[in-house]
Amino acid sequence: MSVNKMVIDGVYETSKMRVEIHDDIVIKTFKKARNSTQRYTREKKALHLLLGQKGFPQIIEYDDALQSIVMSRLKGERPETLSELQAGQLRALVHVLNETGVARHAMPIRDFIVDKDGNLGMVDFERVTFRAFRYSPIWNLALKVNQYNLLKLINVYQPQALSAPESEHFYKLLRMRNSLTKLKPLRNSLRNFWSYGKVVSMKKTLS
Repeated sequence: MSVNKMVIDGVYETSKMRVEIHDDIVIKTFKKARNSTQRYTREKKALHLLLGQKGFPQIIEYDDALQSIVMSRLKGERPETLSELQAGQLRALVHVLNETGVARHAMPIRDFIVDKDGNLGMVDFERVTFRAFRYSPIWNLALKVNQYNLLKLINVYQPQALSAPESEHFYKLLRMRNSLTKLKPLRNSLRNFWSYGKVVSMKKTLS
């Protein structure tokens, strides 16, 4: 399937979404597809939690039927790198994000905007975890993933901005991530086996 990854006449469109970029607002519509409702609901909730916070789009209105969100536009360009000052701004954005009860699953540089004054902003919140309660095991794991992604981004563009303990912690998390990645094929095999078993059991029940 051909996917258009360019912004043409203010529109960015893929098989999963359509983003209309206007002067002051952005309209993001999630196309009906696998997990589209979940991604739409996550983004809407994250934007509600981030209302009033500087450096994040502000939700204006939404339409659950169309799975469409109207939000304020962060003016600027997507960066190709981060300055040392912006690495500090990144830390501040992630701190606000976590304090409001949101943790990102990933943090690619394409999800940031830099304005004409060099200020960093963050966009796209469809793949996040929310804090149910402070000591939730799921939330604590999400924070570790979030911390890994933060340190990884700084390590790529401004490694000298990491303290020695942070650098050590990053590589510890990296080793942990690599170990878990090696277990992924086993996890997928078990998941497929479990799904197959449920189908067979259902067929026997119906026969």
